[in-house]
Amino acid sequence: MCGIAAIYNFEKKDIHEEIIEMMKKLQHRGKDSFGISYVIGSNVEVFKKQGLIEEIQLDFKNPISCVGHLKYRTSNMKETKNQDIQPIAKDDISLSHNGNVPNVEGFDTQHIFDMLVKYNGTFKNSLINIIKTIPAAYSIVIQKNDKLYLLKDRYGIRPLSYGFKGNNIYISSETVGLEYCNNIVEVESGQIIEIDKKGIREVYRHKENYDNICAFEFIYFMNPQSFYKDIMIDGIRKNLITKCVEREKLSFSKDYIVVGVPNSGIIYGEEYSKLLGLKYEQLITKNTIERTFISSNQREIEKTCHKKFSFNKENINGKKIIVIDDTIVRGNVMKYICNSLRGCGAKEIHIRIPSPPVIDICQLGIPINSKEELIMNDRDIDEVSKILCINSLSFLEKEDLNCIPFETYKECFGGGIRKEIISYLKK
Repeated sequence: MCGIAAIYNFEKKDIHEEIIEMMKKLQHRGKDSFGISYVIGSNVEVFKKQGLIEEIQLDFKNPISCVGHLKYRTSNMKETKNQDIQPIAKDDISLSHNGNVPNVEGFDTQHIFDMLVKYNGTFKNSLINIIKTIPAAYSIVIQKNDKLYLLKDRYGIRPLSYGFKGNNIYISSETVGLEYCNNIVEVESGQIIEIDKKGIREVYRHKENYDNICAFEFIYFMNPQSFYKDIMIDGIRKNLITKCVEREKLSFSKDYIVVGVPNSGIIYGEEYSKLLGLKYEQLITKNTIERTFISSNQREIEKTCHKKFSFNKENINGKKIIVIDDTIVRGNVMKYICNSLRGCGAKEIHIRIPSPPVIDICQLGIPINSKEELIMNDRDIDEVSKILCINSLSFLEKEDLNCIPFETYKECFGGGIRKEIISYLKK
């Protein structure tokens, strides 16, 4: 998972502050590194840096176009190296990629870039060749001279939208980055869009395309204020927790307190408490923007957890608590939370998860290296409850994801993967 922000600058104005603000709104999609590429004349210039987006001074007041990228490690990366920071650029081309093309030698974004520049034909045909050849997973923004190209794989695994403000065109991985834009449009699966001084147009759409956006985008990744094809993520998450309430087997009295694990668990927790008529208290607070499931290093996760959360011990002591979080992946964060709640004197701990158990690896972007690291792999609810030392635990069933009004990619929930993608992965 990564974030992309871009502007095509028809107005020939200073867009430095705008691209930085867009990237800040997408910071939740990438904290490992950031980069900005911009076109002045026929040259592509690139700035790259490890860590979080920050105010920077670059000489690009009136570029033709500007693209920002925020990176998280994906399933084929153990760490972010300087050469892996995007955008990747050479001569008059830059490329920014959100997604993961698995089973390729080396860096997957470099693999796509090499296909692009080494293709023996026109530039547009080289873009079409990428769509035809690589099934998934990528949403891409490419700069070449005075043109900007938007591409999405024909399964539509990762989001990418564009909108209009004034005369300029703005592009973002999520609509939360398109503040004040009009006529916001989601790039379609298998589509190539060209933007230049003449305007914006579709130049290709693969005839076999599917809307299989990653289910994790709705459950966890996307900002709740973002929209996907005119449907707000906040509403989808409330549908998921409603399913969780419908599956509730226990009857909780009014003395139970609901708490959502920040940040993504808060919406779920507040809605769960409202639907059951229970009290909600934010007994857990978040101190950093770290996303611990991105890391597979146990010591790094434990260290991050200690920095990440604070607990209201006074209000936890002697209380019966229902903890709501979006998912449980490896279980390290939830173990820490449950241990901390017990240490604060919680009388009972119940966990409710508005998504199915994560039981498989993801080959298209989520950093899960093996099934063995997943807490629900080959374990049932009772076994995991004992590991966490809690009173009860429940998840949604895989079929409950049908409340999401789109077809979704859900390999990590045991949903399998399309045969065409498998055949490409085996090459």
